[in-house]
Amino acid sequence: MEIVADLMASGQSPAEYLVTLYRNEQADPKDRAWAANAVAPYVHPRLAPTAQKVTLDLPDTSTAEGVRDAIARVVQSVAVGEIAPSEGQSMVAVIEAQRKAIETVDVLKRLETLEASYTQSRPA
Repeated sequence: MEIVADLMASGQSPAEYLVTLYRNEQADPKDRAWAANAVAPYVHPRLAPTAQKVTLDLPDTSTAEGVRDAIARVVQSVAVGEIAPSEGQSMVAVIEAQRKAIETVDVLKRLETLEASYTQSRPA
């Protein structure tokens, strides 16, 4: 409660208050350590990983078999350390989108064939 009251009275932002506290050589060392730890993410934010371009020689993914083989190639690349697991996971997600597109087109063709067959076999 004291900290909140001090903060409200000072007109400082919480981060400013924490910086002032950890720089105060007369303050309790435990309070200073706590303040330094609490303000650290705001003063020194963690670096975000940067995306890297990954190049793998993949088979043609225009067929279900090609998609299967491409995923197998990515898994093998992760297994031997050629690419990081997170990179492999991202690549498989892209390949999976291609598989879904192939599946959607295949289901649509089957549905159209069934509808045409049903329409032709119905008595007029």
